[in-house]
Amino acid sequence: MYGLIMVESSTEKTTSIRVWDLPTRVFHWTLVVLVVLGWITGEAGDELFWTHLGVGYAVLALVVFRLAWGVLGTRHARFSDFVHPWPAVRDQALSLLRLSPSRHVGHNPLGGWMIVALLTVLSLLIGTGLFAGEEGEAGPWAHIVEPWLADGLEEVHEVLNAVLWGLIAAHVAGVLVDSLLAGENLVRAMWTGEKNISVTGDTLKIEKVGIFRLATSLILAAAAVVVVVW
Repeated sequence: MYGLIMVESSTEKTTSIRVWDLPTRVFHWTLVVLVVLGWITGEAGDELFWTHLGVGYAVLALVVFRLAWGVLGTRHARFSDFVHPWPAVRDQALSLLRLSPSRHVGHNPLGGWMIVALLTVLSLLIGTGLFAGEEGEAGPWAHIVEPWLADGLEEVHEVLNAVLWGLIAAHVAGVLVDSLLAGENLVRAMWTGEKNISVTGDTLKIEKVGIFRLATSLILAAAAVVVVVW
């Protein structure tokens, strides 16, 4: 229903298929490292400010890449595959409350909207960081706004950081609970790219990564950083 490809719990023999392409997995785990590094360097203050700024540029590139890959990527990396309407989200939430969540080949409806929320907050973090701060500890565009606005955006930047970590905590908890209830290691799946599916694998496995589409996404990511730095 709702255009989803769901996998019912079954005693049928399962088959391992490739669900997550390499660019999606590299994005995911690189973002994990950068978010942690961004938090560490942000808390360190003056000593690591320029490292924090560099991390921000890298996260900007990743976010732009993921937005592009959400359109140009393989089947389960595309937004059209995992951004679902409210009825699907509601049904997934209810199945989770019943401790019998429905299984999905790609992201489930709750997880799909979590990705949208994380990308949104990361985008806002980057945007406020560009204009936030004061002399010596300021974003690259802070000089073009009034000092009071730069100070205010710095406060918003810190609030958004707290929101981001709240979403991350909810995301990790959701992944662990879903893995436990569904009997499937979702963390490993995002690492290896493969899931065990009890339906015909040939109809669900992802297509090969298109070199032109990947190059386009990477060029857009690099261009975004060049525009900001330049």
